[in-house]
Amino acid sequence: MYFQQILSTIICMRRLFFFAFNLSILLLFALQVSAYKQESININVNGQQRNMVVFTPDMLPAKSPLFIVTHGMNQSPEYQYDSDKMYLLIDTEKFVIAYLRSDGSTWDTGGTKDQNFVIKTIDEMATRYDIDKDRVYWSGFSMGSMLIHHCIANMQNRIAAFAPTSGIQFSEQPWNNCKKPVNMLECIAYGDDVFGYEQYGIHSYIESYATHDKHTKYSKTTGYRPIGSSWFDGDLEKWTGGPNGGEVWLYSYNNGGHWPMDLNRHLIWNFCKRFTLNQPKVNIAQPEGETTYLYMGPDGEATFPDISIEATATVTNGEVEKVEFYDGNTLIETLTAQPFTATLTAPQAGQHELRVVVTDTNGKKGESSCVVNCVVSTNYNMIQTFTTEGVVPQNWYVSNGRVKRAGGGLPFTSGCRLLRFTNESRGFEYGLMVQSPSGREKIAWARFGDNSARSHMTLHAGKYTLLSRVCNWNQPEFTKVIFAIEDLNGQEVVSQSFKPTINIGGNTGNKFSSGRGQRFEFDIPQTGEYVLSIYPDAVTNADFVLGMATLQAKSFYESGIKEINEHPANASSGKHGCFDISGRKIAEGKASAGQLKPGIYIIDGRKVIIR
Repeated sequence: MYFQQILSTIICMRRLFFFAFNLSILLLFALQVSAYKQESININVNGQQRNMVVFTPDMLPAKSPLFIVTHGMNQSPEYQYDSDKMYLLIDTEKFVIAYLRSDGSTWDTGGTKDQNFVIKTIDEMATRYDIDKDRVYWSGFSMGSMLIHHCIANMQNRIAAFAPTSGIQFSEQPWNNCKKPVNMLECIAYGDDVFGYEQYGIHSYIESYATHDKHTKYSKTTGYRPIGSSWFDGDLEKWTGGPNGGEVWLYSYNNGGHWPMDLNRHLIWNFCKRFTLNQPKVNIAQPEGETTYLYMGPDGEATFPDISIEATATVTNGEVEKVEFYDGNTLIETLTAQPFTATLTAPQAGQHELRVVVTDTNGKKGESSCVVNCVVSTNYNMIQTFTTEGVVPQNWYVSNGRVKRAGGGLPFTSGCRLLRFTNESRGFEYGLMVQSPSGREKIAWARFGDNSARSHMTLHAGKYTLLSRVCNWNQPEFTKVIFAIEDLNGQEVVSQSFKPTINIGGNTGNKFSSGRGQRFEFDIPQTGEYVLSIYPDAVTNADFVLGMATLQAKSFYESGIKEINEHPANASSGKHGCFDISGRKIAEGKASAGQLKPGIYIIDGRKVIIR
């Protein structure tokens, strides 16, 4: 009897638990259902009735944004919102979304009929919901995206940002008609079987917008995931830095085809919501771009210079109310009048996102940012930015003797640049290629730590090793490569030459191994800023491809440089080795056996004069 009472009690408790659990699920579902309102709305456009499906959040603030969507051919608003699920964002993000219905199975991608429909939609939504007409965004799928590209030049004063997906207007070149820079994100699958990525030249088409807007900065993130925990990824490319603003993004994703991809909705919204019409503009003039300060030295001794930030600000309507300078989210300074300059004092090691925000007298904001990396290391990978084909990688400065290129810019198709090797049997995937057409000595080079490329390298007095892998690009007979450590005036501190054992053969599809690595050991006698310079041989068309470079600090000298006189018999190699004044290592036997010739040597960080 006692056992039955216990069992009965347990059963009752379980029933109560499941009742409460199911009730909470129902309540949660009810709350989700009630988070927005769905309406079918008809409007008159040039004497014709047109339809749309509109979603609004239950709590809609005044002057909220409007997001317009145009579906694909032979499709409908219902199919589109069931697929893209953009409407699920409206409750938390507080915007109105209108899914427009085509007249028949297609959109007018050659005239103005559906352009007028979009314009009338904006006016209708402003009347009904008091949306902010300066924050209207337009996305579409397939033919709905063809419509966007067709209309884009005529709609730049009405649409703040465009987000076409899986479609281009291949019969037109819309960028040529744009009167100002465009804010646009195109999302398309590599595996799209309707707008074939290669067949329709998708990358070149989108890049043409960036070229037209004179963008100077380019970045590519491989393996980018719009939702961090998702299996879904792709390549996100960004073109920015144009003199008049604007941004062009291209997200080319894997594991997709020709259908609306709901996993892109966060990326699309987060891109669009950053823009507004009549938006004030701010530009960071100094630093000119991403900058790296590398310090290699003992623990606790790293210091980084103050960083000067200079900005310019312009407004379309009203005046500049204030300009705020931030290090990440930490306010550095607020200014209300020119010059707009601030200083980040004594930055700590780490990555600093310098942000400048301008606010006009109408309350509109514009923002610009720049990254400064302050790195402390004793084992530094100098090629960690070798990730994007065709570019000069960040932190590097290259020249073929005729043209100089600093890292962080747009991709190139010829000259000194990063190559991507595609054969499955390859020594490395990316390599920095430098050629010297003239063959003059030290006329062509690749440099790390050169301030012209916004990189700085401070080396504490000590012993270092540079581990590298370098091949010839197209030199069957092989030509040597010179590695040199120089000061900021270009004076050589130490150098060493190597002759590669691998010639790639002038084709990125060739099979090759990385060959034997190069080991460059050298001594830095005095703490200071230095540059690593790599030169091809002084031979016509000499070249090299750098596929690996890791700088290691083996030990540091505490005493700095001291001048002493010693007799050769009393000199020893020291625990850090003995080097001549050019930094070349002396065989240990010579120093320990008193075989040093008269001259100046570096032994354990001290300048030793042998008389």
